[in-house]
Amino acid sequence: MKKVAHRLIPKFSCAWCCEYLYNINSDRQLCEEIGYNLAYRWFCKLSLTDKIPDHSSLTRIRDRLGEKTYEDIFNRVVDQCRSKGLVNLKQVMMDGSIIKANASLYAMKERDEEKADDKDDPPPPSNGAVFSKDGFSNNDFRQRNVEGKKLSNKTHVNTSDPEATLSGKAFESKSLAYKAHHTIDADSRVIVDCHVTTGIVSEVKTALDRVDAVQRRLQMHIEELIADRGYGSAENLESLSRKDIKTNIPLWSSKVGETFSKELEFGFNVDVENKKVFCPEGHEMKYSSDDRTGRRSLWTLKKSICGLCPRAKDCMTDHEYKHRSKRLAVPDHYELFKKIRTQQEDPVFRKKLWQRMWKMEGIFAEAKSFHGLRRARYRGRAKVQMQVYMISTVQNLKRLANNLYGNLTSIFEIFESWLFA
Repeated sequence: MKKVAHRLIPKFSCAWCCEYLYNINSDRQLCEEIGYNLAYRWFCKLSLTDKIPDHSSLTRIRDRLGEKTYEDIFNRVVDQCRSKGLVNLKQVMMDGSIIKANASLYAMKERDEEKADDKDDPPPPSNGAVFSKDGFSNNDFRQRNVEGKKLSNKTHVNTSDPEATLSGKAFESKSLAYKAHHTIDADSRVIVDCHVTTGIVSEVKTALDRVDAVQRRLQMHIEELIADRGYGSAENLESLSRKDIKTNIPLWSSKVGETFSKELEFGFNVDVENKKVFCPEGHEMKYSSDDRTGRRSLWTLKKSICGLCPRAKDCMTDHEYKHRSKRLAVPDHYELFKKIRTQQEDPVFRKKLWQRMWKMEGIFAEAKSFHGLRRARYRGRAKVQMQVYMISTVQNLKRLANNLYGNLTSIFEIFESWLFA
């Protein structure tokens, strides 16, 4: 069986290249087009009399090859790009994009543990709203004002694709999706890493793992990472600094550290070495407690001290002035916040973020408009990963062809050169 698979790899790999290069939507349609398109036949090494494989063969061969084979194909093209000087990792850009799952919200069912707990009848409808027994609530796009139990990843699972998860921006309807996390070389826009997770996984959680994966795979050091504010957590920024990687990443929120910065401007002083905090009048504040939820430490003064202070009304809020003394919240990473806030004012910093918008977002726009990344063609994370590997491979081949020949007409020749070597 393995011998048969390896014998068919070249022809089927060529077919898949055609499928993603020209955004052919299905294996069935691909087989039909190979049947009457002479260019496709030539590229797949099929003569005019050769029988076209059945579309089900593509499915079986794909499953037999598995995710690892597609990863090897992607990595081999990246290595070719690197050999031509298109990959140097002096500057890399990173971002994630949602891929709609090949599954319907109406194939959702309650998890078994939820059914055991759900003993009470749902509340009756109110305000003339239509009650939804299937529990789609605000996600039901067929009729508005639907009441019922809301869907969530904790309570419901999709029967068609259990690995697809509900995801979406705040205050928007959720949809079943996966997420592609891409890393590109900023100069050439070659994709050096493409990783698929469920839609609920945020970029901030995958950043460090993908950085390590790129450096380990290419045995090269990333000099600078450029990304949007979705990657700008304190833990990520500090870890990248320890790895000797420069960052051009804004803080995850423009309000991070803003209140504390105003307190410093007002005259509060933090002695990092001795772990002491002083108010503008020079009084040493007392450590109160740790707020691990907000990742900060709280410091206070006695009410008798604040009550006699001439700057009390300017220093404290109305609530603090009436009911208690001054309380100062010192963020754990306030020095890092101060550094990044200053860095964000640099015109060079803003220019790099602007370049990231058209370079990184352009990669996803190209993939979704011309190569089929907008929606998953298969079900299951592993198969969606195969789809992303092939799409990224085709995009890299376009950049390689453009670098070698100055046009996009030689992609077939490049793919063929290493495939049949």
